[in-house]
Amino acid sequence: MYDRLIEELNAAADIAVFVHINPDGDSVGSSLALYNFLKKKNKTVHLYSPNADGSIPAKFSYLKNYNAYNAERLTDKQYDCAVALDCGDASRLSEDNFKIFKKAKTKIVIDHHESHENFASITVCEPQASSTTQILYKILKEFDKSAIDKDIALALYTGLVTDSGSFSYSSTSPETHIVASELLAYGIDAGFVSRKVMKDTPYALFNLKNRALSKTKFYENNNIAVINFKNDDFLATETTEADTEGIINNILDIDTVEIAISIAEINDKAFKVSFRTKGKVSAVELAKIFGGGGHAMAAGCRIYGYYDDIYNKLITTATEMLKHA
Repeated sequence: MYDRLIEELNAAADIAVFVHINPDGDSVGSSLALYNFLKKKNKTVHLYSPNADGSIPAKFSYLKNYNAYNAERLTDKQYDCAVALDCGDASRLSEDNFKIFKKAKTKIVIDHHESHENFASITVCEPQASSTTQILYKILKEFDKSAIDKDIALALYTGLVTDSGSFSYSSTSPETHIVASELLAYGIDAGFVSRKVMKDTPYALFNLKNRALSKTKFYENNNIAVINFKNDDFLATETTEADTEGIINNILDIDTVEIAISIAEINDKAFKVSFRTKGKVSAVELAKIFGGGGHAMAAGCRIYGYYDDIYNKLITTATEMLKHA
């Protein structure tokens, strides 16, 4: 099923693996799983993160080679093969990283976004999969099952837990549970992973969450909920925009809420917007209106302009979609 992709990886001697901007558990898990697997296959492998300092969320520090990102300075080198993981479109790689990606002799993308826009010579995109790690496990199993060890399985399981919402999202399928079962057979502590990626909250993040949730605004009989994060919030809590990941789920959990929106200030007149829905409204269709993408119930985009204008347009658009749902 994955013959061509495996052939190219097997033939390549020098491989670059890329994660998307502000990497989450699926991006980190899939990239470290592939990195560790290819190293066992005696490949020269380099990990690249769009984050300038190469930093990856500390909650994933239990994964093998967590500190390997950006260990080699990004250059104009031409790799035999470049692999982008969990990237729905090229912009998720950052401009600098994409330049290196597209220069490689063979370009591979493994993804599961419904709104995927092809930008590689070989693409494996399975929108029905709960995570990129779910797909990658099948690829590595077909490539060389004997090379999968506990560290690789742990990275894959981390991505699986993260992107399935600990197996609570609608994307969780029988295959998701089968893959999870096979990965757990490597001796993974499932409780530890769930605690680290879904529950453990740093004190600073706890303060950011409380600050944001206390200012939640509701519209359309509490069917729409909005939280926002301004630079003042990050300064007051010693956090960054990357720390907003997942907080939106707290307002989606409110029983009346059908559409949850998170607006995070990135720079002057630049905002990251996340959408979460329960199925009545398509999150990805909502995101597409603003040039974004994602999944049916989880999507996002970046919007540039004045905050008040952006806010009002988001509420107006969400309200219209809800009324016509």
